[in-house]
Amino acid sequence: MFDWVLRGSDLIVDLQGELDLSCSERAAQALDSLIDANRGARRVILRMDRVTFIDSSGIGMVFGRHRRLVARGVALAIAGAGARVSRTLDLLGVSELIPVYASLDRALSAQEGVRKWNPR
Repeated sequence: MFDWVLRGSDLIVDLQGELDLSCSERAAQALDSLIDANRGARRVILRMDRVTFIDSSGIGMVFGRHRRLVARGVALAIAGAGARVSRTLDLLGVSELIPVYASLDRALSAQEGVRKWNPR
């Protein structure tokens, strides 16, 4: 489902495949366990260059992790999404809440703080 690495205070999660109804619950549980095991991380970067598809349940999984991380004072970012996934993220307004970067390198060089969860 994903690989990960802790680089300094950044927890980088390399998501793969499709993030849809069939796997979003398992992905959420696995990410929550990973986040709990790495409490020293100050930012979680979801690397999406190997994600081929994301639907509303996948977006919901991302937003759920964002709420959970904000409650801990940890930032969330998305990096490297391909054209199809980027379009979905854009259409659903994800970048209004979560920083979205074109590449992992850009995400790592950014000094983005925590964006608060503020549903309208």
